[in-house]
Amino acid sequence: MRLFLYEPTYRRLQKQIHDICPQTQPILVTRDGQIVKDGKQLRPDEVCADVAYISVDTFFATAAKTYFSTIEKGPKVKWMQSAAAGFDNPFLQVLARQAEIYTNSDCAGKGIAEFVMATVLDYYQPNPARRARQAAHEWKRLAFRDIAGTNWMIVGYGNIGQETGKRAMAFEAHVTGVRRNPRGGEPANAMIRPHEMLAALPATDVVVLTADSNATTRHIVNAPFLAAMKPGSVLVNIARGALIDEAALLDSLNRGVPECAILDVFETEPLPAGSPFWDHPRVRVTAHCAASSPLMEPRSDAVFLRNLAHYANNEPLELHVKFD
Repeated sequence: MRLFLYEPTYRRLQKQIHDICPQTQPILVTRDGQIVKDGKQLRPDEVCADVAYISVDTFFATAAKTYFSTIEKGPKVKWMQSAAAGFDNPFLQVLARQAEIYTNSDCAGKGIAEFVMATVLDYYQPNPARRARQAAHEWKRLAFRDIAGTNWMIVGYGNIGQETGKRAMAFEAHVTGVRRNPRGGEPANAMIRPHEMLAALPATDVVVLTADSNATTRHIVNAPFLAAMKPGSVLVNIARGALIDEAALLDSLNRGVPECAILDVFETEPLPAGSPFWDHPRVRVTAHCAASSPLMEPRSDAVFLRNLAHYANNEPLELHVKFD
């Protein structure tokens, strides 16, 4: 099996890879963008691999351009494993179609779900005011809001949505998942379809966006959506900036609904310095960091190694993405 991957990834997983597939022949992209097999440097057009693993560190490597362009221009691989969960990036779709079988990853779900819970809790709990009272040596009780008893709507109930829902329910929130085609058995108190959202919004305290970005979800949060939101509600977007009509959101925020928008993603990134979101009193901005957990890498590697064992044994692969 000829395996194409980033050299630091291979060095990290070398023993496990060869334990699973002793005959693996690694084709490596080095940190400085060289392609090497058996100590010999290859041109990109000489690369012919059976399997490719796009690990977390590959995405952020200086050599990523070499790695991705080699896949894009080369022959199809039999199987490609990606550390990415989403499939809405056009370039990733091009790469994925260079594989007979493409599998993605659920490695981001737990970390992103914890990010959501942390940011909502940070809004519900007056921690900055508490620290200010401490600094001033002022003994004063400050009230806070409970998550228990609140109603949550999570739009896009795949892995990330479900991980978020499980944690919200652990806080005794009532969770409604939104999915085009509910499958039954999702960890939620209720499941609805997108056309039912507007009717449910007036009773919803926290709306979390975890959906893919596509033609059906672009600006799903628009003026009618925002007009239906409950006074005092919180909107969280950790998915894609394109899910929100930003002009409509700013207009609605200026009228007081939602009470707070927690925004990790935007239509233009990095967020321009002149954007009104930076200084809006009802907005909390973070820099697309909801998945920035150090556990992303080992969780992604674990998915790859499990699938590598399945592949070696001619078994069905986990998280197989099927194209239309």
